[in-house]
Amino acid sequence: MPVKIGLRHIDLWNESLEKQVQRYEEEQVEPGQIVFYGPSNFTRWSTKWEHRPLREEIVGASGKPCCVNRGFGSSCGEQQLYYYDRMVRPLAPSVLVYNCTNGNGGAFGYTWEENWELSQRVIAYAMTDFPGLHVYLEGAGISPKGKEKGEIERRKECNKYLEKFAAKTPGVTYVDKMNYTPMHRDDIFVADGVHYNQEGYDIYADFYREVLKDELKRF
Repeated sequence: MPVKIGLRHIDLWNESLEKQVQRYEEEQVEPGQIVFYGPSNFTRWSTKWEHRPLREEIVGASGKPCCVNRGFGSSCGEQQLYYYDRMVRPLAPSVLVYNCTNGNGGAFGYTWEENWELSQRVIAYAMTDFPGLHVYLEGAGISPKGKEKGEIERRKECNKYLEKFAAKTPGVTYVDKMNYTPMHRDDIFVADGVHYNQEGYDIYADFYREVLKDELKRF
């Protein structure tokens, strides 16, 4: 990817991202678990936002917690690559669930294609560090805000990048949230039309229990 000129530096966002990472670094985490990495759809899956946390919602077949939430809101491919060494590598995941859509990239000056280039480097780093790692790539979904802004067809087009990449890359699976009908409802989102309410996260959890069913059998 060529050097990008004119990227925006958003002081508030960058300060917030660093603080989120520092809080995660204070946690004691057993290695080898399923790590969810990406922007605010994962971040908000927590008690801080008055939702039942991801770690309690998706558990192993034994009932043991096995998922680690490493979502950090407002991040795009740039920050996800920059913080990979601190957010993912120390956890030595056996499975990485990665939302690499460009929801926040535009605010920093990245196109969808440029964000995807950066995200592919995250995947390459992870698969190099952890041979045998299984990566699940979550594509963009349908949301009230996305419909309002006329973005749905563009999202479908960009999801094809992820789908094609997964089809040709051993150890990578495309996660098709766009075509999961229960997540199309407007009433499962909070007022911003972007993030899920508790019912939305209930459906999101059902979705991932099915996606990860073979992985969860190991825990």
